Amino acid sequence: MEESLVKVIVWPAVVLIVAIIAIFVFRSQVAALISRTKRVGKGGLETYETQPTPPTEEKKGLEEFLQTFDSPLLLRQERLILENLRVRKLEVPQDREKALVRSLASTGLVLHFEQVYGVIWASQVATLYHLNPRAGGADISELIPAYEAAKANYPSMYEKYPFDQWLGFLKAMNLVVEQNSRLFITEDGREFLKYLIATAKTGPFQG
Repeated sequence: MEESLVKVIVWPAVVLIVAIIAIFVFRSQVAALISRTKRVGKGGLETYETQPTPPTEEKKGLEEFLQTFDSPLLLRQERLILENLRVRKLEVPQDREKALVRSLASTGLVLHFEQVYGVIWASQVATLYHLNPRAGGADISELIPAYEAAKANYPSMYEKYPFDQWLGFLKAMNLVVEQNSRLFITEDGREFLKYLIATAKTGPFQG
């Protein structure tokens, strides 16, 4: 009688311990099941439809990027690029990525140089040509005559455009750099001059 009573008491305790362990081990699965449970009936648990798996961060990032700008002309250009990659046999993902990154970098430089060309003045371009062959740079005072000559020729343009601002533009565009009161043309500056020659730019004609 006592042995049977012990069995009756022990088994529920064992079941309870096993249940606690199972809940701890499978807590994420249990939590997900509870969140989807609609009701408990005679037939067991009735759950809501399984929610679709949210997109991964990589997929989400791509979708957001593609949605930033879109147009029929852009899509047509994409097709031309893909066809060009196929013709060049650049269909292996790694090779294709390297080619596209190089093309994107080149396009970015062209866009930057075009923007600079649209606002730079003739005297500033002349200054770049003056600095280009000088490995030791030039003293800032050497550039003042070029500024003063341009100011004399275009007084209305230079009325509120002091020398510091005129020189500051070249620095801001990273075309020149100042070191110990001397100015040096940068790699960007040299590439900009090469771009002007390669694209047969004849201006700017003022400033």
